[in-house]
Amino acid sequence: MTIINLVLIIAVVAAVVTGLHYAVKHKMNSVFISFLQYFTGILFLFSGWVKAVDPLGTAFKLQDYFAEFYTTCEGTFLNFLAPIFPLLSQYATSFAIFMIVFEIVLGVMLILGDRPKLTAWLFFLLVVFFTVLTGFTYLTGYVPSDQNFFNFSAWGPYKLSNMRVTDCGCFGDFIKLEPKISFFKDLFLLIPAFYFLFNARLMHQWLNQSRRNVILFSSTILLIFYCVYNFYWNEPHVDFRPFKNGTN
Repeated sequence: MTIINLVLIIAVVAAVVTGLHYAVKHKMNSVFISFLQYFTGILFLFSGWVKAVDPLGTAFKLQDYFAEFYTTCEGTFLNFLAPIFPLLSQYATSFAIFMIVFEIVLGVMLILGDRPKLTAWLFFLLVVFFTVLTGFTYLTGYVPSDQNFFNFSAWGPYKLSNMRVTDCGCFGDFIKLEPKISFFKDLFLLIPAFYFLFNARLMHQWLNQSRRNVILFSSTILLIFYCVYNFYWNEPHVDFRPFKNGTN
């Protein structure tokens, strides 16, 4: 499976669901907006789920990021931020579970059209956050291993070996993406993110607010339990790890 194949599959599923939506309701504020809601919502559901089956993998990836941010900030004008990252690293597992649950619940909000303005802003901010992470990681490919990121005069040709974090962890162990590919993916997602911000009023909505609240609250509780189950009480029930049982 490649990222292109995955995106195409999700796009086809989103198109089918959009068609079924129209067949059931016979009305849409905007077919394009509804398609984007389903596309981004399904994408977030899937990308969140493949991380939820192994939250520790995401926690380890966050620790890689925190360690690199600490090294980058130390001794620079951002030195005051450096002490934050070792602290965050201590709570990487809790932070990972929060991010995973937030991503999946946001996917549900997009599909249901819950609180359009809030959903649009949350989606935009999360995509910007991901873009900063993957953009930073991608740009470290231009920074020699013995140089600080902010020493711009020392930047040289792009080399994969310069990467401080070689995989963004966006899809857990299901798909390994080079930071460059992941960065361009996030730039692509900024398109619907901006579109939602300016067209939130056109987003479709399913069910009434009270029913959506029940779905979102229940989803949050079940997802937290699911994440904890997959690392605290048991091995991942769907194992995408390269060292899973039965792998030579």
